[in-house]
Amino acid sequence: MSEFTYGWKSLLAATIGTMCGIFTLTNYTQGFFVGPVTSEFGWSAPQFFLSYTVLMCSGLLTGPLIGFIAQKVGLRTVGIIGLIGHSLAYVVLSLNNGSLMLWYLSWALVAILGAGSLPIIWTGVLNNWFSKHRGKAIGITMAGTGLGAFLLPPIVEFLIANHGWRTAYRGIGLGALCVSLPIVLALFKEKPEAIEVAQTQETSNQMQSWGLTTREAVRTKQFWILGAVLFLTVIVVAGWLSNFERIMTEQGFERSSIAQIAAVMGLTVILGRLMVGALVDRLWAPGVAACFFLVATLGLLILIMTQVTLASALVVAVMVGLAAGAELDLLAYLTGKYFGPAHYPAVFGVIIAFFTVGAGMAPPIFGMAAQVFQGYETVLMISVGLLLLSIVLFLSLGRYPDEE
Repeated sequence: MSEFTYGWKSLLAATIGTMCGIFTLTNYTQGFFVGPVTSEFGWSAPQFFLSYTVLMCSGLLTGPLIGFIAQKVGLRTVGIIGLIGHSLAYVVLSLNNGSLMLWYLSWALVAILGAGSLPIIWTGVLNNWFSKHRGKAIGITMAGTGLGAFLLPPIVEFLIANHGWRTAYRGIGLGALCVSLPIVLALFKEKPEAIEVAQTQETSNQMQSWGLTTREAVRTKQFWILGAVLFLTVIVVAGWLSNFERIMTEQGFERSSIAQIAAVMGLTVILGRLMVGALVDRLWAPGVAACFFLVATLGLLILIMTQVTLASALVVAVMVGLAAGAELDLLAYLTGKYFGPAHYPAVFGVIIAFFTVGAGMAPPIFGMAAQVFQGYETVLMISVGLLLLSIVLFLSLGRYPDEE
């Protein structure tokens, strides 16, 4: 029988967990908070976005640690704790009284309490359920970020406009918990039950039979190439997403129009994840990645070199959204393909550190560059160069290991 027949419950729970997890809520909402928060407290945009750096650079510790803990105590336990902790940390953010230091400490708390909601957990469970269709399963799971990218911007904009930014933080934090926790509790299972899914269990055992340890993985060139390419691409993607509202404002759009464009981009993220998932099961994944990021490069060039209208802004959002949708899927899939599933949570936990550092650096870099160069054009041109370099790095990863 189909792997989806056996694994759909865990797949659905993993998708919802991803949608309500730390990456989705932070990546697709913070651009809407920067104006209201800085206006109330008198902070600059770079000061605000430095909190994102604190959050993501904390991933240097939380990513590898949560991967290690998940192998010891189980993905389900860690995921449930992560969803609860993430929600409570968002409530803490709403209590700030104007202290910048407290703001940064609160974001460090988000990183610690919400670490269990990282994609390490939600993609890790798929290794037990999917082999032939693993790419599709990862694509569906990571489409949860696209669902969040579609739903969150208009919700956040409505809450901020009508109830203030504090209520908005509480609303999305507690709302995410109310949506995700019941589903994860009911459906998220780490391992197939042997009696009812003997065929899937046999496949799972075969899948788990090979894999590099973290120490072995870091000795390969693919580990460092993958780390470098993830670092470069996330600088562009995270910088774009976190500064999206300000970039579009610079182009002359109102906040309501920007929210609509962001929602369209969210739908495109879903499409990108599903497309990547289907393609990498059939084609060489680094080549697929190169194509998606080439499309994003062309989208940025359109933004830089043309007079942007609402129609062209939607086109750019689609083109960049496809790459944003591809990124985390490829991170998860390539980790499994090049280093194997046996030690996946631990290896993924280390590799994701490259991702989190880049994501942490990007928002303040984009914000500071906009101040220094009086606009975003220069940093967007640099982004084009980074994407072209990442395409070369993707193509240099080489063939998959013989062990698989």
